[in-house]
Amino acid sequence: MPDSERQPKPAPARDTTGFRYQPFYCEENAWWLCAEPALGDGPRHVVFLMNRQGACPLAAQKAAPPGGLCWWDYHVVLLDGSARIWDLDSRLGCPVPAGRWLTGSFPSIEQLPSALQPLFRLVPAADYRADFASDRSHMRSADGGWLHPPPSWPPIGTGMNLPSYRSTVAGGPGELLDWQQMLGRVGG
Repeated sequence: MPDSERQPKPAPARDTTGFRYQPFYCEENAWWLCAEPALGDGPRHVVFLMNRQGACPLAAQKAAPPGGLCWWDYHVVLLDGSARIWDLDSRLGCPVPAGRWLTGSFPSIEQLPSALQPLFRLVPAADYRADFASDRSHMRSADGGWLHPPPSWPPIGTGMNLPSYRSTVAGGPGELLDWQQMLGRVGG
């Protein structure tokens, strides 16, 4: 079956302009979403996704042409208490049921070699809000310029602990899951 036939149809777009958002700063966007009342009640988790290769292919991302893949070094979304994913960079809608987001973002998961298989680090939102810090140094070029314009708000926290969240090794913040474990967690 062609990939285009297996991909879920995009959900109606939700206006995400009411949220703090800056393209290419997904870890900060998620930090702000953690405390957003519009997301409803229940436990929230920040979800870092990455792989051992350091280039994770995601479909349905606004940074790629429609139908194309976006190769993120990592990406960060929020999982709410109703098992919905809030991905402000997705073309699938926002929010969308977590299982649908997973299959829409990884429509050819079975074809990915092991090094490209996604890993998911789930971090309780309260822990993330309390502990995350980014000085944005990862967004600087060798000459000190910005790779992408920074958000208008000040950097979050003091120092830089983003690498511990992006780690593909167990033992960092939260819990590290593979594809099947993540599907089982969200009921996909």
